[in-house]
Amino acid sequence: MKQALLLLFLFLLATASAQVCTNPQSQINLHGNNISARILNAGDLFSDLSRGAFIPGPDENGLGPSTLYSAGLWLGGIDAAGNLRLDAVTYRLTDETDFFAGPLAEDGTTNATDCSNWDRHFIVRGNDVEAFLNALPLLANDPELAKMQFPNIMGWPGIGNPFFQDLWGFELPVGNTILAPFFDADQNGVYNPLQGDYPVVALRDKQPFVADEMVWCVFNDQGAGAPHQGAGSVGFPVEVQLTAWAFDDPSQPVLSNTVFTSHKMIFRTTENLDSCFVGIWADFDIGCYGDDYVGTAPGLNSIYAYNSDAVDGWAGNNCNGTSVFESAPPVQSATFLNASLDKSIANASGAPYIVNTPFAYYNLLNGHWPDGQALLYGGNGYVSDGDATDYIFSDDPNNASGWSMCTVKQLPADRQMLGSHRIGEVLPGQVEELTVAWSVHPNPALPCGLGNTFENIAGIQDIFDHDFYGGVLSAPFAPALSAAITLQPNPAMSLVSIGYQKLPVLEIRCFDAAGRLIRTEQNLPPAQYELDVSGWHTGVYTLQLLTPAGMAARQLVVLR
Repeated sequence: MKQALLLLFLFLLATASAQVCTNPQSQINLHGNNISARILNAGDLFSDLSRGAFIPGPDENGLGPSTLYSAGLWLGGIDAAGNLRLDAVTYRLTDETDFFAGPLAEDGTTNATDCSNWDRHFIVRGNDVEAFLNALPLLANDPELAKMQFPNIMGWPGIGNPFFQDLWGFELPVGNTILAPFFDADQNGVYNPLQGDYPVVALRDKQPFVADEMVWCVFNDQGAGAPHQGAGSVGFPVEVQLTAWAFDDPSQPVLSNTVFTSHKMIFRTTENLDSCFVGIWADFDIGCYGDDYVGTAPGLNSIYAYNSDAVDGWAGNNCNGTSVFESAPPVQSATFLNASLDKSIANASGAPYIVNTPFAYYNLLNGHWPDGQALLYGGNGYVSDGDATDYIFSDDPNNASGWSMCTVKQLPADRQMLGSHRIGEVLPGQVEELTVAWSVHPNPALPCGLGNTFENIAGIQDIFDHDFYGGVLSAPFAPALSAAITLQPNPAMSLVSIGYQKLPVLEIRCFDAAGRLIRTEQNLPPAQYELDVSGWHTGVYTLQLLTPAGMAARQLVVLR
């Protein structure tokens, strides 16, 4: 009898264990420019779980010295009962994670099947979007051919995608769940690529855009009851949608040496939370892991790392088998683009940095040492006569009278750093977003000189603030076709003649400056079409012309 009960207990235990989510496995390389960056889906980044995988200028095998060993998302806050809610990712070993693949239902739950189904990344390249839009007039009535030629676009997990299940074998969530962002050509709220919709990067308060390469995935901190093996705390619950992208723009080298990430956090809590922080933790390894310095640029909302001298590694330019930079090692920065960097802290030599309790993680998020002591200006930040401060090593290393690892002559070491933003109160259903630029800055004036690092960071911020100067925000169209289109007059006040010569035009779509489709014209006459814009407001409009050879676009200015 006892043996039967034991077997029953073991069966029930195994059944219960099988119903929780397991450690996510999916990994993918984002390599849209000079950087090859490994993207994972458990809150961590830039590692293949055995070595750093943020590689500037990789060789033909995708290998080379990395500037980051790993990075991770941290979230912390206090619930109404005073309990800590925390997710913190550092090194994911075996099952040590606080995040699991997949979205959450509106009630904040998930299940093992959904976690398994969503243990994947979705990747789209800008030239694929361009080719798809050019081919769209011929593909619109042939979905099977479209799925075969453009599976990543046809299978993009945009809300309501009618082709998703055919390509991936499982259904999209129903209801109001918003997943991967897309340009909604017909403004009906549903992703249908054969109606002109296509994947984009969509950031809060920004126009959607197509990058040279973009990756999307979704994860959560519930895991259908799986225990948190990372920070060892209780999650919120929260769903996190990660978009990572890159631009390859030779005219702007700083763009070609930057990878962007955006974490969209959807809090599925049922109660208000207080004193909430979101943080980015980074183990900076500039080639060799043992000879790095770190610092903060508070005015630029940036944390960064640099080599402690002009030679990477130890004697003989080696690092116990780790790839090193044979020439001058670069600087690596992580910059908060859409939020203030409110705190920063690092594992300075001689300061206590043992993180073995949930509150130790939360103390770091709050800009304190793990034991709760405030960060102090000067020295190692723990033993100092200086006042409490929000940022560690907050002065330019080239400033002999400032506070940096150079001026206090810290020992070179393996450095980890955390930058955080204070959210404050979080309400049920609240959505937060953190966009970070991960930039490599070559040719620093080592030791202690950062070269053009600060100017480059300011340039990236300016590019972001100005919506990437518009050039990378426009949907890709065939330039040769567009050159064949004429608009007379332009600017226009009432009638504008759209000339397309001998080009057979199937449809004209008119979009306002916000990307909304405001008019569609079909059954067009040959050569030209007279468009009445007398009822339009002053502004810049985009006219798309669908032809059998592809899609053309021209901008029209309307004046009142």
